[in-house]
Amino acid sequence: MKHRLLTIFAALLVLAPSTASSADEPVFVDPDTARWQVRHVDGTVDTFYFGLPGDVPLFGDWDCDDIDSAGMWRPSTGFLYLQDDATGVAQERLFIGQEGHVPLAGDWDGDGCDTVGLYDLIGRVWLSNDLEPGFDVFYYFGVPGDLPFVGDFDEDGVDEIGIHRVSTGLVYLRMTHTTGVADSEFYYGIGGDRIVTGDWDQDGDDTVAVFRPSSNRFYIQNANTTAFADAVYPYPLPQAIPVSGVYQEFVPAPPPENEYRTFTLAASGDFLIHSAVYQAASAYAGGDGYDFSPMLAPIKPIVEAADFAICHLEVPLSPDSTNLSSYPRFNSPAELADAIAGAGYDSCSVASNHTIDKGETGVRNTLGVLDAAGLAHAGAARGPEEDVPNLYDVNGVTVGHLSYTYALNGLVVPAGKDYLVNVTGVDQILADAATAKAAGAEFVVVSMHWGLEYNVDPTSTQRQQADAILSSPNVDFILGHHAHVIQPIGRVDDEYVVYGMGNFLSNQRSGNVRVGTEDGLLVQARVWEQPDGTFSVSYIDYTPTFVEEGTFRILPVAQTLNDPSTSPALAAALETSWERTQERVNRLDTPGVRPTATPE
Repeated sequence: MKHRLLTIFAALLVLAPSTASSADEPVFVDPDTARWQVRHVDGTVDTFYFGLPGDVPLFGDWDCDDIDSAGMWRPSTGFLYLQDDATGVAQERLFIGQEGHVPLAGDWDGDGCDTVGLYDLIGRVWLSNDLEPGFDVFYYFGVPGDLPFVGDFDEDGVDEIGIHRVSTGLVYLRMTHTTGVADSEFYYGIGGDRIVTGDWDQDGDDTVAVFRPSSNRFYIQNANTTAFADAVYPYPLPQAIPVSGVYQEFVPAPPPENEYRTFTLAASGDFLIHSAVYQAASAYAGGDGYDFSPMLAPIKPIVEAADFAICHLEVPLSPDSTNLSSYPRFNSPAELADAIAGAGYDSCSVASNHTIDKGETGVRNTLGVLDAAGLAHAGAARGPEEDVPNLYDVNGVTVGHLSYTYALNGLVVPAGKDYLVNVTGVDQILADAATAKAAGAEFVVVSMHWGLEYNVDPTSTQRQQADAILSSPNVDFILGHHAHVIQPIGRVDDEYVVYGMGNFLSNQRSGNVRVGTEDGLLVQARVWEQPDGTFSVSYIDYTPTFVEEGTFRILPVAQTLNDPSTSPALAAALETSWERTQERVNRLDTPGVRPTATPE
């Protein structure tokens, strides 16, 4: 998976007048791969691998040369491995601690050499003043559950211990290595933050910083007080563990003229409007037309937060909301488009097995209704002049969107009018993607209506098509629909494929075969510019959704479970949906995929 730091770190630091000395730099360690990335203030990044997945990282000056290097504690064996440079095997191996302990790195006696320590399960600190077996100092500080960190908070040349109490958000600092209460306390950070300290502004005083996985940002504060961060920049790997230190001597360079660009792309499952759904929309409107907006209201804030949001409209739309119909030949009220646009969507993929349920007239009607609602569309066209890849300006990035369906339920497109709907052909998809790139698209996403209905595992055809499409440099992301149940998220090389996002809004309820047809995904993919100027999805957040029976509200599952007003019966259904979705999304064990929220 490709990742890239975005904001220029040099521009965020307040450097001391002397620019020839070294300041602490943030280091991010991926526990899944044991990859270390050091972000320098001159804008460069050093990457190296050390340890094994699951090791706990430390960073310290083990050989007293004023340059910090890597350490890794392996909880499964109790061994700590220390390295004196950025390559090669460990130079030191120590046996220390046990499961549940937190390893510490610091200079406890002020001799200029970092050594190791532990914070144990009952809130006790154990420190060693050399890299030999045994501890020289131990004392109590904090309570079980506190998260420890290390820094020289009083500028005396000796590292001390701080703790973050997640339950209250308070940070406590201790200036001596003895049992006692905190010498300083203040609010900084929230639950889930990963705290690390460093001398970010070169004033001799270590201060707190946090990496916040929920927002994928690193926050720096240059004073140990209750306050907002002085500097912040994104880091795209939510599972990263932050450490810090002086990695090399540097002279800060002017920041580059341009930062790397990024945007968030949201997408969701099938809008499959059965008669019960549009009848409920009629009731919401009081019998005067149709109002789908109450159904979409629970997910509206999530959709609106994206820079670019794509729906999948599986059904034709009636321009005057008459002659409505459901399975097997759909025709849905025009007001659905207004609700989709009102929820924050920018565009819809419309190529599906139901696209021509109402013939050529139905295609023209549907696209006209979408136009009137201000929604762009891909996958169908009223004429050959419209049968071209759609391009969008998203945060200054040109995004191309293509849409295709595997078949048309036995219906046939009129001769010479293939433009009415895009039917899947891998060669045609690749040709269209190449056209989009030639027209200026920097990132191309393809919506695929494919797979086997109610089948969780991707079919061999889905996998083969994903491999062929994503192997092309002209396609960067695939969004899948049609199965009516959630399918896994996978990758082909460095590119993601969301095989199936389930039903977003429908009246399909679970039965012996159709288990999980109430479940859906609202995917939020973070797209980053790479050093070579290309774009790729660096990670995927997803919000599991659930269609509530009767009301047809699209509920974000975790957020609704965490709402104390949720009824026990609904909570039970949501808990089942949550477990089902987690298993299905993660069936391929694809890294970089995580829910936006979890049940408390």
